[in-house]
Amino acid sequence: MKIKIQDIEVKYHVFHRKVKYARLEIKYGELNLIMPLGIKDYRGFINKHEKWIYRKISRIKRLKIESESRQLDVSRDDNTFRELVLFYVDKISQEMDLKVNRVTLRQMKTRWGSCSSLGNISINTRLKYLPKSFIEYVVHHEMCHLKIRNHRKYYWDLVALKYPDYEKYENELSIYWFLVKDLD
Repeated sequence: MKIKIQDIEVKYHVFHRKVKYARLEIKYGELNLIMPLGIKDYRGFINKHEKWIYRKISRIKRLKIESESRQLDVSRDDNTFRELVLFYVDKISQEMDLKVNRVTLRQMKTRWGSCSSLGNISINTRLKYLPKSFIEYVVHHEMCHLKIRNHRKYYWDLVALKYPDYEKYENELSIYWFLVKDLD
């Protein structure tokens, strides 16, 4: 199904589940409505959140356009990437006096990396196509989670000690995502 929100046409899908509250998700540039069983007022729910939907879909369209001007580094093989990630883990561990339990490289569908409560760091293998500075940033970002487990203000203050311009990195990573999400 489609709906027009201001100047953009948005495809949407409705999923009924055993949930208490309706919610919105945007995946692959399309809107998903997760609705409690029996609720049929899709348009009303969409209208209520029209500004949020418009902002998110517009941002995705802008990022896709910006991604066309970026280049991927296809010369880095898996071993070189692994060595680079481990180098950054060691370097940042020393700088921040942190201990990482295990480092795993794996293909992830929705994120660049993750950090478990056991001190395990996972890095998305698609990151190997990005410039080294972004690889280091993502490793640093995940290692900051060893100290602070959320994305609240104190966490970003910690990230900003090394990356005062972290918003630039976060934005660029969003742009690069459109180039790498379907690779491998």
